Amino acid sequence: MAVTWDEYLSVPEIRHKLTDCFRSCKGSFESHRGNIERLTQAISPKTVACLGAGILNDIPYGALVQSGATVHLVDWIPGSTDIGVEFSIIEHCDKGHPNCLYCDLPGETSALYCKNYQTITDPNLTVCDNFQSSESEPLTCRAFKKGDLPSIHYEDVTGGYATEFGRQVAQEMKHARTWKQCFDKATKLAWRIKANRHLPIGTSTVNLATSSMVVSQFAHEPYDFFTRHVFDKFGPPTAENENNLLPAMEKLRDILFAEQAERHLAELDCLLAPGGMCYLSLEMFAAVPNTQRWFMVEGAAKVLDLAGQQFHFNFDILSDTEFLNQFQAGSGNSLAMSIVLESKKKA
Repeated sequence: MAVTWDEYLSVPEIRHKLTDCFRSCKGSFESHRGNIERLTQAISPKTVACLGAGILNDIPYGALVQSGATVHLVDWIPGSTDIGVEFSIIEHCDKGHPNCLYCDLPGETSALYCKNYQTITDPNLTVCDNFQSSESEPLTCRAFKKGDLPSIHYEDVTGGYATEFGRQVAQEMKHARTWKQCFDKATKLAWRIKANRHLPIGTSTVNLATSSMVVSQFAHEPYDFFTRHVFDKFGPPTAENENNLLPAMEKLRDILFAEQAERHLAELDCLLAPGGMCYLSLEMFAAVPNTQRWFMVEGAAKVLDLAGQQFHFNFDILSDTEFLNQFQAGSGNSLAMSIVLESKKKA
């Protein structure tokens, strides 16, 4: 039996897989962390919401916590962000000793982030008396027990659209007899979904939101989930069938991408307070592997058009050199554009 959408999002052996991802990818997104940190310093937000936070590879988590802001971390992969937090709070200081982000917070704040926090009695250390070092990288504290902060939400950042499609599409295909019929039914469903659920974060309360490399995922999910179901149902299409199905494939992908992008931006607009800002980074160009040829990522122009309809663009708060960044994801090179969107709401 094919897995359900909720089972699909529950990654087997998630800690092992995310550990490898954290080790291999964190360096690729250093510029994004730097951009968000500079933006945080510039606007001193009281509330921050990071949508698509994942394992925090592209989020300057330490800077957000140290700023004193209320931090909301959102992702749809259960458990991913809790693991990212564990990986992000312990670092080596200049003297080689472990340094805990939470233990170094002022006053009673440390206990709000870690339920096992104990007062530091050794003035030469910046870890509390309960600290237990892991034996492998990334360095963690085995005594860490998450407190009330930060607020972590395992939610759909497309207003529930992707979730509703994923949960309903198998039922829609139940009586389909061909690949073509599956695509027809899925396309009608993609147009029909009216889900518009908001994240459990206060409306118009967020001063800084981030959506770092989230949009590019919409080109893959839940489309890949749908095709997996069809594959399980009918097996792979023949070469002839696949060629005939191309228009239907492209149509469904386009609808799913556009609907998710529009609803994601609407979610950001809903969250932002008057004058609030959003750091949006998206993959604009990708290189053909082993060549010097680049192509525009499908859907990128659409996202910029949608963003311009809902927000003001702010090109003054970051320097010119910080808007474009080349990075390596897996075996390929990509060029990401990072822009600051400003809410059109008036105080």
